[in-house]
Amino acid sequence: MTPIAAIEAIATILWVYAGAGLLEWLLRAARAERRQHIPMVTELLANLVPVMIALIVVVMAGAVIGLPSVVVIIALLFPAGLAFGLHQSLNDMRDANWRFETVKLLVVLAVAGVTIWRRQFS
Repeated sequence: MTPIAAIEAIATILWVYAGAGLLEWLLRAARAERRQHIPMVTELLANLVPVMIALIVVVMAGAVIGLPSVVVIIALLFPAGLAFGLHQSLNDMRDANWRFETVKLLVVLAVAGVTIWRRQFS
């Protein structure tokens, strides 16, 4: 596996985890009362904005320094930031349950594994 393929595989896992987090967040928002929607979105943005600011700072610093692979950094930091922000927002909404998180992680790894396998070997 080449380094680019490894980075693509890691980014795929992060994207699938962020997608699963977004799906869970949307389901929880749909079940919540209408008056809770704006605070939920505000909290989600409060968790996402600092991570995205850090992404912009890293990209700008890489451009100023002259790093040739800023695109690789973006490919990993953006889905990681989304996954982290969604995970933090979900942790604020609910109690952490290790059993649920383990099942969620196994499902994410299975979906990402199938996606990676199809991309690499098809």
